[in-house]
Amino acid sequence: MKLHITSIGAALAAVMLSPGIANASFVLDTGTPTSTSGPTTLSASQWLAGEFSVTAGEDITSLSAYLTQGAGQVGDTFSFDIYSNSGFIGNRSYASSEVYSASGTFTANGWNTTAVNWVPTSTGNYWLALQLTASNTNINGSSGRAEQGLDAPVETSATTGTVPALQFAYLGSGTLGQYTTQGALPIGLEINAAPVPLPAAVWLLGSAAAGLGAMRRRKAA
Repeated sequence: MKLHITSIGAALAAVMLSPGIANASFVLDTGTPTSTSGPTTLSASQWLAGEFSVTAGEDITSLSAYLTQGAGQVGDTFSFDIYSNSGFIGNRSYASSEVYSASGTFTANGWNTTAVNWVPTSTGNYWLALQLTASNTNINGSSGRAEQGLDAPVETSATTGTVPALQFAYLGSGTLGQYTTQGALPIGLEINAAPVPLPAAVWLLGSAAAGLGAMRRRKAA
């Protein structure tokens, strides 16, 4: 029985003291898109969004979107815009001011990530929108070609990933300048939060368990 208790204490200590215990966590993680049904388009005339939940005071450190080149080019820019849930669906997009905005740059097919520093002041549901407008459209290279839009591969299910989106939405032709969830396709989105330090009592518990285990092993020897 003593050996069993010692093993448990040592295992607990190992977990508590592991460097990975305070790794960053996902607030939103829809997983890497694997559907073969074809992508949807992120362009100046079609914006895409996913809903997520966050707790006040969380330190959001990065926003990511899974995109492929489509008609665009490496270096094309878009924006990550975060909106509160209130008034986002069913109203004209311009009626809901974003609570946070950051610029994103397409670097390669796959996850395109932007480091951010957003700390929400209210707990609740929010929307992460991918938007490409005239204000963030670049002219690439000497050819003077304006951005033509990027592709957003589609997920096999709206519930994939470790932290699935609550729902998806889009704004495009036929939506009268409003975001809608009707016909929205699941896409790849991620939001990372900084690690939350463990309480001091937990670290002390782990250290004590490790110490007891070491003392019992010495006695047994």
